[in-house]
Amino acid sequence: MENVKDLEKEFSPSAWSRRFEKDQELLDNHKKVVKDGTTQARELLKCELDVPYGPGRRSKLDIYGTDQPSDAPIFVIFHGGYWQLEEYTKEVGSYGTLPLVRAGCRVIAADYEMCPEVTLTELVELAHKCFTYILNYAAQIGASSVSFLGHSAGAHLVVAQFQEAQFSRLPHQHLIQDVYLLSGVYDLRELRHTKAANNGNILSITDDNVVTLSPALSGYGHLAGTSAHFTVVVTENESQSYKKMSEDMKDALAKGTDNVKLILLPNRDHFDIVEQLNDKDAELTKNPH
Repeated sequence: MENVKDLEKEFSPSAWSRRFEKDQELLDNHKKVVKDGTTQARELLKCELDVPYGPGRRSKLDIYGTDQPSDAPIFVIFHGGYWQLEEYTKEVGSYGTLPLVRAGCRVIAADYEMCPEVTLTELVELAHKCFTYILNYAAQIGASSVSFLGHSAGAHLVVAQFQEAQFSRLPHQHLIQDVYLLSGVYDLRELRHTKAANNGNILSITDDNVVTLSPALSGYGHLAGTSAHFTVVVTENESQSYKKMSEDMKDALAKGTDNVKLILLPNRDHFDIVEQLNDKDAELTKNPH
């Protein structure tokens, strides 16, 4: 059994990167790279910023490529931040926006409330309201499809919408095309005991809700016959816990749908997996649909 110290490292993604000597250098570089990408997208693309999908302070969307044809596919991005880090916003989480719009998509970068202003259970439900708003918007303008990308905690919030309790309530499910889950957190049973992610139980995880809040522990038989294709991605330079969560998430989805694959990205880490999406030659942004 891993001790507490080992768990802290397992759930501290910056500890596994090989690109910088100090964690803070890695984190500062990450925020700069992704924010520079957002700044460039805002300067070069037609966009509508801070569109509210709910009453919360952070419950807002940025929509890029508003001059695209109405039937252009929509690509939605959920940033990470362990559900609690205020500095992680859609301004530093609009990964790949410029190449995606240039490839023909309309891109929506989603922000969301942070714990402890809400509990993680409430946050999953607020993410459901965001999904509902976006799918209704897509149907209203005649978009051909909607794809979702989530990174880290954002991947958790995205895939949680495909658990039966949430998915059964989503409108226009047929519009959902691709779901990209990048370096996600899918099993909270160990994470709940770490200071790195849940200091003072900031996420309000209990014995009663930890399984429900762990998408890798859910069944997905209800997805049989649906249109969604899932791509679970994890990097070489991540902890074994992150790699195992991605494997378990892929396996759980595969029990309900054939449309799922797992990719291990070599020579990448938890942070440059999304930093590289601003490159027009990145695999995902080069062929988004």
